[in-house]
Amino acid sequence: MICVAYFWVSTNRRGEVNMDLDDQRAEVARYVAYNQGKIAAEYTEVLRGRRCDWPKLAEAIAHAKQLGARLVIAKLDRWVRNAGFTAMLHESRVDFVCCDEHSVCRETIHMFAALADKETKRVSTQMKARLSAAKQRGVKLGSARAGHWDGREDRRREGIRIGQPRAAKAAAEARMLKAMNAYSFLVPRIVKMREEDGLTLSEIANRINAEGHKTTAGLPFTATMIVRLLKRAGTIQPKPTEPPPADFSDLPLFCQSHDSAGAAQT
Repeated sequence: MICVAYFWVSTNRRGEVNMDLDDQRAEVARYVAYNQGKIAAEYTEVLRGRRCDWPKLAEAIAHAKQLGARLVIAKLDRWVRNAGFTAMLHESRVDFVCCDEHSVCRETIHMFAALADKETKRVSTQMKARLSAAKQRGVKLGSARAGHWDGREDRRREGIRIGQPRAAKAAAEARMLKAMNAYSFLVPRIVKMREEDGLTLSEIANRINAEGHKTTAGLPFTATMIVRLLKRAGTIQPKPTEPPPADFSDLPLFCQSHDSAGAAQT
């Protein structure tokens, strides 16, 4: 039996890899040895955060299908609840096995994913209800607890110094994305009115307002708002930079002497 091994490791907030790769390799080696197989290739996914496009998983699946091999996943763990992960395995129709859960296969992975997702939602709902009840009783939670920051005020100030700009940037990006999604259906019409109809920005704003459209804040559109939409859509190019000042150092000498003589006469 030919096998293609797939491992994954996660990183912490400092970008350091949580080293359990050796344990995963040992699990795969035991499985392959028990089934008298041979590992043809290994792929390791380094995960940063919760979002992932699973590039190494895609490579491992393609390699396993090319060889007609079995994909051996060292550790399924929490990714059974990830729709992208389970969909990639299911739709690829590759033969795979999970070392930490042998009952999960191509035919059953969606059932496990649905059950795991249901259990996660149930636990989340219970936890939210308990935390809400604790708040109503006046219990302080998290960093609001008495004595939580004792001896760590410097860390708190450092967190505020670093976190506030990041939060402001993230909020601005979220507002921009929300605005673009809200006005996406208007952008093509605005571009047409500007480029084909030749309307000015004020005329475009007046026409949009006449049709009953409002901004996300419930205000009428203005020329400035139209410019922002076009810039975000990439249809307005930045203004060209001003040309550098002229350099007269290479003028003929007679011109410079003439200017000097004129200055002397005055």
